[in-house]
Amino acid sequence: MENSNQENNILVQRIADSLKRVETETDRLRRASTRLIITGLFTSAAATLVAGLTAIAGPLVGEGIPGWRLACIAAALFGFIATMCTGLEQQLKFSDRLAEANQCLARMRSLELTLSTGSQSAEQIAGEYNDTLRSYPGLI
Repeated sequence: MENSNQENNILVQRIADSLKRVETETDRLRRASTRLIITGLFTSAAATLVAGLTAIAGPLVGEGIPGWRLACIAAALFGFIATMCTGLEQQLKFSDRLAEANQCLARMRSLELTLSTGSQSAEQIAGEYNDTLRSYPGLI
């Protein structure tokens, strides 16, 4: 009986630790993706604004060729940053990885709830936990 309680306590601790790791990774992915998307959005808008205002009113800073050159450099720099942010977000597959992390997180929370309600045996929960470990090896 005591061995069973000890195994159950170990399972509870393993699930809690895994849940914490998945929550941390999901939050990290969400923050990184959001930063890249928002930075890309604002720098793209800034590039458009600089180019548009310069086309309408002429150089905003300086005069003549140096002013036009500065406006073009600013627009190009903003455009470059926007392109890099968008490219990184897509190439590093943040959307896919975040979706996978959310699925894993849902499974881990379900396991935690099932464990706390006692609606399944410890063996069944351990089996589902092992399935989750196999399904999401990079997250847990």
